[in-house]
Amino acid sequence: MSDRYIKKLIEKSQKQFALEKYRNVDIAKTHRQFEGTPKKHPHDDALMILLLDPFSKKRDFYEFTVDSIGHIEEIGTITNEEGESALKVRIWIKKGTPAIKAKPFIVR
Repeated sequence: MSDRYIKKLIEKSQKQFALEKYRNVDIAKTHRQFEGTPKKHPHDDALMILLLDPFSKKRDFYEFTVDSIGHIEEIGTITNEEGESALKVRIWIKKGTPAIKAKPFIVR
């Protein structure tokens, strides 16, 4: 994932809540949090994919519209046994916004 894409999302999030800093804002009342590794959608710039575990063979993910993001927080970097790393973030999505939750499965 491009660091530029993540920085762009974080900047957008900070600008959106810049005026709210001086009030006691409880974002949990209007938004719900999700944690994972963000990925740019391969076909649509208005969408973002959030991988729950970027190193797992199970590719569980959420798909949100970029406009539904209220705030983004960097949690840190996670690393797998092979030394690959990925940025983990917490994103706050506005309640009532349609989203997709994908969970792959094997048909038996």
